[in-house]
Amino acid sequence: MGLLDGAQSICELHQKIIVSRDNGSECKHVAINDQLKCMRQYKLDGEVFKNEKSCDFLLLNDTDKDAYFIELKGRHIELAIYQLEESFNRVRPELAGYNDLYRLVASKVKSHGVQSSIFRKFKIKKGKRFKYGVTVIEENV
Repeated sequence: MGLLDGAQSICELHQKIIVSRDNGSECKHVAINDQLKCMRQYKLDGEVFKNEKSCDFLLLNDTDKDAYFIELKGRHIELAIYQLEESFNRVRPELAGYNDLYRLVASKVKSHGVQSSIFRKFKIKKGKRFKYGVTVIEENV
């Protein structure tokens, strides 16, 4: 049985705008689904993964087979990279055939955080599949 089998999507199947945001946080990821594709959204941290560190959200575009791993972070960029990678590794068996995409939205990052070797290596390794933003990432899915 997979990790997502018993989990309930927190968005509607063809929802037009899907926001991933933690309570009390200014950081958010906004997915615009103008074509009303088949989408699922899961709160990973504290819901699907109750006692393990993970990224905050997983957004699945079942139409295009895209899996968005979303981390909303204050300033700990290296921890965010770890959480993105660990989350992908845990759900990878359930996402065969999906493109893995990574989103990091941070609010209080100092320049040395995005210049760290861990951040730079992750950015190079993931290439166009990784997007980083300050406070908000808004994109069409």
